[in-house]
Amino acid sequence: MSIDATRWAWKAPVKNSSQRLVLLSLADRAGEEHTAWPGIERLAKDTALNDKTVQKVLLELIKSGLVIDTGERKGPTKRTKVLKLNGVKGREECTQKQDDLNSKKDSSSDANTPKNGDIKQSQKRNDSNNGNNPESGTLNDPENGILNDPNFGMQNQPLNLSMNLSQEHDWIPDQNQLINVLNTAGQQQNLELIFGLPDFEFQLGAFNAHYAGQVMPNARKLYSFVRWIIDKFERYQKANPSYVKQAVEQSQLQQAQPLINLPSKPKSLLESMQ
Repeated sequence: MSIDATRWAWKAPVKNSSQRLVLLSLADRAGEEHTAWPGIERLAKDTALNDKTVQKVLLELIKSGLVIDTGERKGPTKRTKVLKLNGVKGREECTQKQDDLNSKKDSSSDANTPKNGDIKQSQKRNDSNNGNNPESGTLNDPENGILNDPNFGMQNQPLNLSMNLSQEHDWIPDQNQLINVLNTAGQQQNLELIFGLPDFEFQLGAFNAHYAGQVMPNARKLYSFVRWIIDKFERYQKANPSYVKQAVEQSQLQQAQPLINLPSKPKSLLESMQ
């Protein structure tokens, strides 16, 4: 399993959820050279797609350039294609590029230092004086995976989403990845309702108990949990029709509530004007 390949697969510009699933399955089986050679049947089991769909998706990924057919064949019959994930960057490469970038910045800083003192620079958009300093890990820093990073499906999402787990579980989904897959499943408007289910933690425990003993790639387990929790949400919503209405009313009330309650016309002011 390649962590770098998995991270890349989550961000790759795919066109649909089937491509994302196959790409994640390949990444889950990729080695140091970011190559993998699972058979069609293996990919079908990982992604819960049928064989024909997997073959079609692989051709689409190769055509788009995200996956490369190396021409090498493996397996007992030497007919299984060795596929390479195109564009995966290792952490060492990223670190080297960052060091080079920092070196260039240092050189630029030295060039702008005159003998009589520093040149006064104009205030930049991301200057710490503007309260948007990425070095302090705030606001729009994509390295922190928050707020407006569209690759994780978090853009314009409320920041109070939380699974609020009170006990340990055998497997817990990554929250950013969970939100991304829920968005892919068309649940953008129901994120708060799903995370706010009264029995959310119970459903996570029930899911783990149901699949206990089964060896599953993380991507397949994540998509299986999304199907599970959406089904439970829809059942709960059907049994409790007021659940959505109450959540919407509460959200509107919080938005409409003023930050400071001041009297519209203080008595002392009215007296002074008479």
